[in-house]
Amino acid sequence: MSVKRFQRLLKIREAQENEVAVVLADRLADLSRAEQQRDQLTDYQALYFQALMPNDAQMLKQIAFMRQQLREAIEQQELRVAAAQAQVERARDVWMERHQASLSLEKLIERRRRAENILDGRKQQRELDMWATRKAFDRDRSDESS
Repeated sequence: MSVKRFQRLLKIREAQENEVAVVLADRLADLSRAEQQRDQLTDYQALYFQALMPNDAQMLKQIAFMRQQLREAIEQQELRVAAAQAQVERARDVWMERHQASLSLEKLIERRRRAENILDGRKQQRELDMWATRKAFDRDRSDESS
């Protein structure tokens, strides 16, 4: 395969890598939002626990119910954060795989380019040697003729 074909393949791989990078960025944003929501719930819970306790039994029941609701909401949000982290890891793994493929192809292209340059250099040297040999041969023939 020629270097130009490998370069076209590299462009395709880099485009795929960029698409996966966008997915990874989206997953990171989702994780950030989930963590912010969890932090907001935790802050709200802390403020709620610091509130003064009323003397009314009905109000105490409502406060206890709200505290339970907040605990459950935080637990659910922790699950969402864990799921978002798992999605980030999967997206990161896919990106790393695509990135490694691109890097490998870049290295292959560079090796091929160097090999082609070496072959071109040898070909040019061979042509120069042949040209010099012909010149010397022509010079010898013209010296013998004179």
